[in-house]
Amino acid sequence: MRIAGYIISTILAVFAAVSCLVENDMSYPHVYAEVTAFAVDGQVSADIDPDTRTISVVLSETADMTSVMVTEFAFTEAATCDDLKNGDIIDLSSPVKIVLDTYQHYEWTIVATQPIERYVKCQGQLEDAEIDTEHKLVYVRVSDSEDLSEIIFESIKLELEGAVFKGYEDNDGNLVADTGFPLTLDCNRWRYFIFEHKGMQTRWGVNVVLMNVKLSLSQTNAWAVRADVSAVFDGSGQPYFRYGLSGSDVWTDVTDVSISGSEVSATITGLTPATAYDLMVVNGDVSEEGNFTTEEAAQVENSDFDDWYKNGSVWMPDLSADYHVWDSANPGSGSFGITPTTPEEVDVAVSGQGKKAAKLESKKALIVLAAGNIYTGKFGGTSGLGASIDWGVPFTSRPQALKGWYKYQPKMIDMAKAPYESMKGQTDICQIQILLTDWDKPFAINTNTGTFVDVDNDPGIIAHGVLETSETMSDYEEFRIDLDYRDMTRTPKYIVITACASRYGDYFTGGVGSTLYVDEFELVYE
Repeated sequence: MRIAGYIISTILAVFAAVSCLVENDMSYPHVYAEVTAFAVDGQVSADIDPDTRTISVVLSETADMTSVMVTEFAFTEAATCDDLKNGDIIDLSSPVKIVLDTYQHYEWTIVATQPIERYVKCQGQLEDAEIDTEHKLVYVRVSDSEDLSEIIFESIKLELEGAVFKGYEDNDGNLVADTGFPLTLDCNRWRYFIFEHKGMQTRWGVNVVLMNVKLSLSQTNAWAVRADVSAVFDGSGQPYFRYGLSGSDVWTDVTDVSISGSEVSATITGLTPATAYDLMVVNGDVSEEGNFTTEEAAQVENSDFDDWYKNGSVWMPDLSADYHVWDSANPGSGSFGITPTTPEEVDVAVSGQGKKAAKLESKKALIVLAAGNIYTGKFGGTSGLGASIDWGVPFTSRPQALKGWYKYQPKMIDMAKAPYESMKGQTDICQIQILLTDWDKPFAINTNTGTFVDVDNDPGIIAHGVLETSETMSDYEEFRIDLDYRDMTRTPKYIVITACASRYGDYFTGGVGSTLYVDEFELVYE
């Protein structure tokens, strides 16, 4: 029995082993299938989300949602798709399902939206119309100085671009053909407007309501030497602004104003930085008072690059270690005996006692490039051949530009890392840039992990400006970099100013010997 049991056990073990082998032979590698590119005629944008396997398409108003041509469709190389190909016509009025196949099936969904610009504009209108798209109803609020029996409609758009405004209904519900805008109607009751698109008509109801508006200041956005001010009024009269130094009885009138509905706005120029002002909006015999204080026209310490000290054998672009504003890659490359950023005492933009410039030269450090650079912030440390850097120093003013002097002498790019290997043999590029941000803390750059600021998309960036060139210069030239403000109301917390002899030095790509001189940086307020 023991022998028989042993034989049976052995057979079972062999069967199990064989079963495992069969299972392994039948298993396939796990290959994901993803859409890598997608576009259709008439799209504004297309967003591909691999996590939800969704393609979100935004169509223009002129696109026919029920019939769009696929102009670009690409997916993972190992996958196939029998449901869709370039040139197909698809109906995106409802979600479209497609399947990508590898050894597994991956279902993707294409979803489209078609935003429509809708508005009703009337004389004396106080704010944008409230539009109920589900019930085709519009609520318009106008100043109570208007006569409801003679409301002037300046323009209306409530349907897709290309839809035709057919006219309005009279008291008996009959269509009065469009006679063009402006259109004067009695709005003591609801009015109904008819639009036609592709042979189908849509009826919209519009209700005009009177509202009382008190003259009042609504917003003051004070910069260093100017202030953007606005107020609301009842739509009658000729409102204007008046300002003066706080506590003074001397006033200046600002009559160059813009009026939109019930809002009046103006820009007051020629102000003094860090100064308190009184402000009022005036309309006939009525006025409303307020006040504001302009920002400081701040500068970044040592922007003339005259102050330097040594930390051991390494040059540092500051007055001392106790007052840290500027830094460079020197603390990292200095461990290899290389100092890419140094003070320049002879070749300067502005000469004089104690005057210096910053000389940024890209050098070879072991097997990688150490780009000559300087920036507002602090060097964090090294890890392997990379480094960590904290970008930004505290700053709360809003300049219009950065100006200064620079001279660039590039070399051919002879050192490169992914993804810029193809740049070898090209002329190197220098970069000077400025960022204003409201980050909660300085941005921690890490060249080892590839952590860099996404200048185009970072929501914390309020304003940005950049200068890049590969031109060889024999003398200093003056530059001005205007700031592009993405938000005109947010106040910055940090400023980042950088200069680099090799634009792609963060990726260890550039030309050994490329040299950028920078001098006399200054923030411009105007």
